[in-house]
Order: sequence, then structure tokens, then C-alpha cells
Amino acid sequence: METEEQQIEQLKTFWKEHGKGIVAGLVIGFGLFYGWRYYDAHTLAAQEAQSERYQQLVAQLEAGNSEAMAAAKRFVENEKGSAYATLAAFELAQEAIDQGDLETAITALQTARDNETGALKFVADLRQARLLLAQEQYDAALAALTEVSNAEGFASKAAELRGDVLLAQGNTAGARQAYQEAIAAAEDDGSTVLVETKLNSIPAAS
Repeated sequence: METEEQQIEQLKTFWKEHGKGIVAGLVIGFGLFYGWRYYDAHTLAAQEAQSERYQQLVAQLEAGNSEAMAAAKRFVENEKGSAYATLAAFELAQEAIDQGDLETAITALQTARDNETGALKFVADLRQARLLLAQEQYDAALAALTEVSNAEGFASKAAELRGDVLLAQGNTAGARQAYQEAIAAAEDDGSTVLVETKLNSIPAAS
């Protein structure tokens, strides 16, 4: 059995040979740990600041501040790629619609469509398509419905809107087919009443 002195001597030898590597490893480890904590804290602080700016923007829009629209446009551009930019784009679009500025609303919704995937994008697709229909930009409206038409939970609304566009174009056969697709895709029978009314309003001979 080794004596205490021998054990100490072995530790000294081990430390002499490997001590620098151990210290370097510890320094790197602590650096990574605290660096990550700093990064995490910095990211959280940035998100909180972004959230606060968004809330202030919404308050300005709701108050009817004359500079709110311009501020919303800047926010959407400066924060592009973030969820808050998308939400701000929706707010901007609604405010623009309320003011009768459909071009600004369409542009804002295009930003949301470009930056998002999934449900938020599909909502933007539908809203923009409705505005394009209102402006009689039928081909653009149909193009906006391309992806959302196959999205689960949105297919019925997309088919109905496609029917509206086709009917506005005078394509009654296409409109009838789209309305039938909307009814078939509906998840709730109660939601098809309006579509059925639209379908039944198309003359059978058309």
C-alpha cells in the first residue's frame, strides 16, 4: 500500500504533466458556459425589447396615431424575419384596410407570406387573396391561393374563395366546381351554408 508521501508525490507528478491541460480545459469550459449564459441573456433581453416595441406599436395603431402607419412599416422592415414583424404586418394590413389603403395592406400581407410558413402564412394567403379579389386582380388572387388550397384546415376556405374569384371572372363552371370542393373539404357541416347558397345561386345551365 502506498504511503501518503508517495500518493502526494504521484499527484505532484500528474499535475506537473497534465496540470496545464486541465486548467486550459476548465478555462474553456467556464468560458463556454458563461458565454452561453451571456448569449442567452442577451437574446432574451433583445426579444423582450422587441416585444415591448411591438406592444407600443399596437397601442399607437389602436389610438389612431397619425404616425402609426409609418412606424408600423418601419417596424416590419427592421424586424423582418421575426414573429413580431409578421404580427405587425397583420396589424398594419388591418389598419390600412380600415383607412381604405388596400395597396399598403396587400404589401404588408405579402411580407407575412414571404417570411412565414404554416398557419400564419396560410392566413396571410387568404387575406391577401380577398384584397386582390376586391381590386379585381383575379390572376394574382388565384396565385395567392396556390399553396393554401392544399393546407389542412384551410382547404375549404381557399376553395370557396377560389370559387368567388372564378365567378367574378365569369367562369361559372369553375366556380361551381370550387364551391363543391369547398363543401367536400369542410370539417364542419355548419360552415357550408354560405358556400351552398353561392353554389345554388349559379344557374344550372351555366
